[in-house]
Amino acid sequence: MAFRFSLAFLPVLVGCTMDIGPSPETQKLTLSLQRQSSAPGNTLRDIAPEQLLAGDLLFSSSLGLTSLGIRLFSTSSVSHVAVYIGDGQVAEAVGDGVQIVTLDDVLRHSDKLFALRLADLTPEQAQSITRFAHSKNGSRYNYGGIAEMVPFMLTKQLCSLNPFSRDFRQQCIQGLASAQLSTVNGQTKNSYFCSEFVTAAYASAGRPLTHGESSWVSPSDLMHMRVGDVASLAPEQSLIYVGHLKQGIYLKARKLARLGR
Repeated sequence: MAFRFSLAFLPVLVGCTMDIGPSPETQKLTLSLQRQSSAPGNTLRDIAPEQLLAGDLLFSSSLGLTSLGIRLFSTSSVSHVAVYIGDGQVAEAVGDGVQIVTLDDVLRHSDKLFALRLADLTPEQAQSITRFAHSKNGSRYNYGGIAEMVPFMLTKQLCSLNPFSRDFRQQCIQGLASAQLSTVNGQTKNSYFCSEFVTAAYASAGRPLTHGESSWVSPSDLMHMRVGDVASLAPEQSLIYVGHLKQGIYLKARKLARLGR
């Protein structure tokens, strides 16, 4: 019996979201896939810590098993996200809870570290994010939320089976999230996992990153909100790539392979 391959099966095979639609320039149908690399194509840019601005999102991964597991479940090159709050300080939610650490500490514990930015974030909004971070310093880690997030990261891949409609994808993800994930129902939030904390910090400044609840968002979802990528959760505004503070072994290997040609 003959088997006809359908594009609808491709997201399952590659584990990422895609869009099929008319190109703005040519009006011809084009296929766009999520960019799994932290620096797709020739976009890699090295930056110094001094180039960061308060409010920048810092994405990272490490060589540990926990980081690897998160990347596998989310089919992503990142496993953690934090927010830079200025003066060499970073706010993040980790297993010990919400904490404010130095950027040097983050660099030391990361294999790869890069920054995305909301381009028109105002200094006042950045200050609001910083105040939120300090107010939540010491809050508990949301272990229950992350336990719910793991199966959700797998089942939401089903929402990519229709690559012709971004609206369908958003409605599908929202439906699955409402069914699988808990909400605080207006109660004061006192525990966070990493992407939940960053998303809540932005919402507190009046600049929500997406329509979805903060408890729906993974580090991978935030990374794919960058300009030129295919977002799983629709961003309020696309994030711009600032650059890499630390490349990591994969990007270094890719660079060496190119040099060796």
